[in-house]
Amino acid sequence: MNRRLHDLGGADGYGLVPHDPDEPAFHEHWERRVFGLLAPSLAGTAPGEFRHALERLSPVDYFDQGYYGRWLAGFELLLIEHGVLSSNEVDDRMPAGQDAGPVGRAAQAVGPDAAELPIDRPVLAAARRGVRRVLADPPIFRVGDSVTVAAPRTPGHTRVPQYIVEKQGVVAAIHPAEVLPDSTAHGLGERPQWVLAIAFEASELWGEDAEPGVTIHVDVYENYLIAIHSEPEQD
Repeated sequence: MNRRLHDLGGADGYGLVPHDPDEPAFHEHWERRVFGLLAPSLAGTAPGEFRHALERLSPVDYFDQGYYGRWLAGFELLLIEHGVLSSNEVDDRMPAGQDAGPVGRAAQAVGPDAAELPIDRPVLAAARRGVRRVLADPPIFRVGDSVTVAAPRTPGHTRVPQYIVEKQGVVAAIHPAEVLPDSTAHGLGERPQWVLAIAFEASELWGEDAEPGVTIHVDVYENYLIAIHSEPEQD
């Protein structure tokens, strides 16, 4: 599994994360305007589409434009792909001599084969808004089950962070089911899954140098998990 642009958990070489408890929510006025564009820009998009748009940005647009600059690039990409704006309309507003901008540098969306995704499951009820669903089928796993995390088998959007791939953990809690972003981001249906909190020992994720006695919980969609069956005891 190649590390994806946004998937930085456990990555080295980026230095310390700056933290200022008094940092303002917005540093410049344009950031407020971008924040205000969130709801209208994403109206009509499916869960996962915006994140997948950000993942397809070039490194210069993802890392060098700041948090709200990244949002703006993602909005622009989705508005063009959904036919709300044309690339010519965007280009006409750019200063003379400036390049094609984030859309020209972004990768095209490549989705999974629908046959590689889990099948849709019976839904008893859908939330009035949001991504939660009430499934007819119970979870496959129970609290206390040992599991490992499978590497994504399909291209496109996924919520599997690389640092937990092929790592072993224990089901600590079962959350309500949600639509599967791997599918919805590409217009392939909801395919809802139970969401499970998996407890990983820090040493399992980070090796012998990890702080002892630390447990890390990661929420994981059920279809990402593989059961680990214990060996029968020998007489």
